Amino acid sequence: MNQRIMTVDLEPDLRSTSCKSLEVIPKLLELFDEFHIKSTFFVVSSLLEKHESIIKDISKKHEIASHSHTHSWLNPVNASWEMQKSKEELQKYGHKVEGFRAPGFVITSDHFQLLKDHKYTYDASLARYFPGRCNNMLMPRKPFVKDRVREFPMPTFIYPSLNAGLPYLKLFHPVSTIFPKPYMFYLHPWELMEKKELTEPTTISKMLQRNTGEKAWRILRNYLERCEEGEWVGCEGWKGGKF
Repeated sequence: MNQRIMTVDLEPDLRSTSCKSLEVIPKLLELFDEFHIKSTFFVVSSLLEKHESIIKDISKKHEIASHSHTHSWLNPVNASWEMQKSKEELQKYGHKVEGFRAPGFVITSDHFQLLKDHKYTYDASLARYFPGRCNNMLMPRKPFVKDRVREFPMPTFIYPSLNAGLPYLKLFHPVSTIFPKPYMFYLHPWELMEKKELTEPTTISKMLQRNTGEKAWRILRNYLERCEEGEWVGCEGWKGGKF
């Protein structure tokens, strides 16, 4: 059976230090059950202090991986600590941790060495392109191995589609309904909140607040219905596919 990878970034709400969006997790887990979806949740480990219970509920059916400890963009000063601290905290709470995703898809020059140093077996931090952050247009479009670490590249900006996740589906809806469906998808729970529950927008976050709340739920459901020909798995469950 052909496979697609579902990923969820569990992090503080957009432009906020709070995480009210965790309130949507039970509904999201029900949706995943309905569509027989197994996912990787990339978790900011500092959330464990206040939200241990909901993260434990997620782990009963889905894979837990690291999204750093504080959700700060990685730099030469903090990168090693963020990788080590997040893994230690997640393991302390009983979660097996094999994978890592960098906040904002921003990495350091020694990223893969640090992954090996802290014994991560896979990574999902390389986006093909994001203005002002990364440019990896020549890297493979599907999972590959780099320095003995398996990389799951984020398929953003692959012609003729901008679609790699819910941010793009919402921003370009309804045109996005005709975009090709890549092998990996990602979303943030805060995208499913009502707009009034999000912080005051900056220029970028205002774009990300388009089609939030119930509109976002409908867009996500419609996408999943259009993807029913494949099996949804987390990163560790990926065995390859033609998508």
